[in-house]
Amino acid sequence: MTRPIEGNLDKQKWMSNVLDIDRIKLTDVVWPGAHNAGMDKQAPNYEVVIGNWTTCQNGSFAWQLSNGARAFDIRLGYTEGADQSIFYFHHNGHQSHRVLDELITAVLAFLDRNPDEFIVLDFHQLADGSKPFDYRKLNDLLVSRLGQRVIPPDNDTKTIGELKRISTRRRVVLSALAHRELNEDYFWPRITHKWSSRRFTDTEDLKTHISNTLENPPFGTFLWSLSATSYAFLGGPQDIKNQINDWFNPTRDWVTRCCIISTDFFDESEIVRYCWTATSMKAVYGYALHTREPA
Repeated sequence: MTRPIEGNLDKQKWMSNVLDIDRIKLTDVVWPGAHNAGMDKQAPNYEVVIGNWTTCQNGSFAWQLSNGARAFDIRLGYTEGADQSIFYFHHNGHQSHRVLDELITAVLAFLDRNPDEFIVLDFHQLADGSKPFDYRKLNDLLVSRLGQRVIPPDNDTKTIGELKRISTRRRVVLSALAHRELNEDYFWPRITHKWSSRRFTDTEDLKTHISNTLENPPFGTFLWSLSATSYAFLGGPQDIKNQINDWFNPTRDWVTRCCIISTDFFDESEIVRYCWTATSMKAVYGYALHTREPA
């Protein structure tokens, strides 16, 4: 394994400071992901007891961006209103009272300040149980407010350097399951989530799942997300920052095999620093990082 790249980390613009990042594609970046990004401790509807089960992050979307998250796992429901319809964030039906407009506003403000950061908005769940969902209104809202910031899906093979030359503004990937009312000129294919498939996962089960997933990852082929989260019957999301710091330390080879690493309370671990380092290593060394010496 090559020596990790060291240096001072500016979480607001860590991507802008990646050595030789212009050489790689978005699918080569190692992205720090915010699992269930719309469920946080600062949300209007946060309540301690229920929050132990439903809350996955520590702060608002603007706070998450400022602290280094660049891939957002989004689960939306929809409410039709007489004056205004609302797309709201939820976790298995429990609403945080965060709404999509908040995320859009945070993304636009952040990119105005940090024009060479890139952001993935992974619309992983567009439903809340059996309640109706208006895909057309979602499409129109996103295209209207974010359209000039969106990277077209047919630019998926461009390097980051090429993307910067094509546009000084297009820095956002929108991803969702294909739907006739979602404009394919704006939406990338749905991001595959690799998770343990168990509702309750302890750290040993999670480690085994990650190890198996990373034995043969799809290097640079498409955006995909590794779920590095642990849940217990009592208490919901578990504190696994020490395990995250161990498993994804760049002195090992797991982190450079990843695409999006989706964690709960991402800021409590070193995952942003590790993604910065791993992306730098991939930009410099490429796939030679994982070339095994002959026995």
